[in-house]
Amino acid sequence: MPDPEKTKTALLDATRDYGHRFVDLVHFLEASGWKLRLKGSHHIFTRPGLPALLNLQPERNGKAKGYQVRQVRRTLIRFHL
Repeated sequence: MPDPEKTKTALLDATRDYGHRFVDLVHFLEASGWKLRLKGSHHIFTRPGLPALLNLQPERNGKAKGYQVRQVRRTLIRFHL
């Protein structure tokens, strides 16, 4: 499992939105205190005390979708995480 700090640094780099593995993103969010709920292929993340919800689905090639990486980045920045 990759280091959460390295993953966070990579997530905050807007030039790398399409190079993230989905499992790395899931591991990062779980290590950062987000709670995972699965509903089919949807990975729904909530965090106690935050009015935010992250709904992520993997691409068929195991990568994270670029727009969902941007959504995670905006949430990290907005809530100073």
